[in-house]
Amino acid sequence: MRSNQPLFRLLTLCLFVFTLAACQSETPTPLVPAPEFEIEVGTDPHSFAEYEKVSIEHLSMDLSVNMTAQRLEGHVIYRLDRHEPGWQRLILDTRDLDIQDVTVLRPDGSYMGVSWRLGESQGHLGQPLVIVLPAGIEQVRVDYASKPEAFGLQWLNGEQTSSGKPFMFSQSQPHYARTWVPLQDTPAVRYTFDANIQAPSDLMVVMGADGNPEAINETGVYAFNMPQPIPSYLMAIAVGELKFESIGPRSGVYAEPDWIERAANEFAVLEEMIEIGEDLYGPYRWGRYDLLVLPPSFPFGGMENPRLSFLTPTIIAGDGSLLALVAHELAHSWSGNLVTNAAWRDLWLNEGFTVYFEARIMEALYGKKVRDMLAKLAWDGLVETVAQADEADRQLVRDLSERDPEEAFMRVPYDMGRFFLDWLEVRFGREALDAFLRAYFDEFAFESIDTETFRAYAIENLFERYPNQATIEEMDAWLYTPGLPEFAIAPESDAFEQVDAQASQWLAGELALSELPADEWSVHEWRHFLTGLNGQMDLVRMEAMDQQFELTQSQNVEIVFLWLLLSIEAQYPPGIDRLEEFLLEVGRNKFTQPLYAALADTDWGREWAIAVYEQAKSGYHPLTRQASERALDLSSDIIGPN
Repeated sequence: MRSNQPLFRLLTLCLFVFTLAACQSETPTPLVPAPEFEIEVGTDPHSFAEYEKVSIEHLSMDLSVNMTAQRLEGHVIYRLDRHEPGWQRLILDTRDLDIQDVTVLRPDGSYMGVSWRLGESQGHLGQPLVIVLPAGIEQVRVDYASKPEAFGLQWLNGEQTSSGKPFMFSQSQPHYARTWVPLQDTPAVRYTFDANIQAPSDLMVVMGADGNPEAINETGVYAFNMPQPIPSYLMAIAVGELKFESIGPRSGVYAEPDWIERAANEFAVLEEMIEIGEDLYGPYRWGRYDLLVLPPSFPFGGMENPRLSFLTPTIIAGDGSLLALVAHELAHSWSGNLVTNAAWRDLWLNEGFTVYFEARIMEALYGKKVRDMLAKLAWDGLVETVAQADEADRQLVRDLSERDPEEAFMRVPYDMGRFFLDWLEVRFGREALDAFLRAYFDEFAFESIDTETFRAYAIENLFERYPNQATIEEMDAWLYTPGLPEFAIAPESDAFEQVDAQASQWLAGELALSELPADEWSVHEWRHFLTGLNGQMDLVRMEAMDQQFELTQSQNVEIVFLWLLLSIEAQYPPGIDRLEEFLLEVGRNKFTQPLYAALADTDWGREWAIAVYEQAKSGYHPLTRQASERALDLSSDIIGPN
């Protein structure tokens, strides 16, 4: 459950009185944090914001991008909604920011300095910025700069990009927006924004907002506007040498020049995906839907920034076989971006709905067979995760109040959430569930809600409307009881059953490699086949498979990743050579962390892996560096998610 701690504690009345008195000064008065001054987290245990008292309604950013110093420099102006007009402070979340000045806008249009202070650093939560808020003030300005080590930004030099030009991109989820802009960094607060960004004249700036250009502006000045309210974790910016290619009337793709043609070809069905989403759950409400292909150092498969999803280039396989990830990010335009979890304990409201929605898009595009294969892969991974996870992490609603919100991101909210919705589909029927979900997205559009709000809505609009199909107790078992419910419905895939039979015959010597129908297999069947070979491969089998299928040189990253895991197990020399190249080129955490962990578990690979990591780490995102160092059992001074 959410924390009910006091919003903050001032242990000396005289300190508070002095702070208020100082607000009458015509010049800013930064105060040195005192040992007895303590700020506690608010309703959201991962934010200091007192958003029930005063919340950000709109923010305006004016920033310059210093690619050499690796800093964003400028100011942000907040228009506030004062829920309690007499409340006399504003608390913003910050982490490793250089706060330079705080002023407020008087009703007559002039600026006035006010007292402000940065509280003590509290690890991954950063430092609260406490600002005195005089009566009648509704706009506050903060002048600041980010630091090169900002956890929510990655800066790449020209040697680390395919264009040869420097590149910068953000990753704000779950609570890293505070490392590049001071704000109320909680998904419970939504706001609109506008931004003016000055960048080097040979680079393009794009944001998760309206106003993205189709070509580089030689002035280096770019203007953006986000008219729909968003939570802070969806704040997104990228700067680099980019090209744009249109895909449909409201969709396109950005990428570095070397990637743009391949990306446009790979995502040719994007407009069709948008139409499928609208047919299922209502209109797309964000204007455009574009994609940005980032350098390979991007630590995730994708990030659902509204209007501009960020993607890893590792999904560009040349055949569209990995487009489930694009379907996932698009689905977030409804589940997550439109209706948002109010706190990270409720992440399943974002991700479980999205994985279900993704599956429906993939079924509409490629048929039930593909949906069943993807479901089976997800189920198998979920069962393994649930078996290994701590009891507190085995149900949809998880208490994260004393934990880093990065720990929310595991298979359970994604896949268990999806299978909960699959269960609802079976119990109530697809037609009834679709009508319910469409109404749900309409009811809570552009709002942040918690599980209990969803639960009450589902009881009234699903369980009571269609009685005797399922019980509220069964729903609560999914939400609050550890483990998969015994009445959960496991997916089946005839395609995988055939692959299993053929793999068994080959391992038993009853079938030659050349007799496997591998040319007919989808990437999902290949993934299932290779995963099933764990613990059964030696050098002879590895070499034979490689000669037959050329797996070491595969350009499908999902396939080559599983092949590299087998290569570590068997100490297969060609695979180990490719592994080194792979780790030096790819920074996607889904691949790097398991590979480093597998190497660390061997009696020969850990020191070799550390040497490779030392070469690769300068091109890794901070999240990837941290996960890699933990996998290799290296000490790290990076403060961030587990």
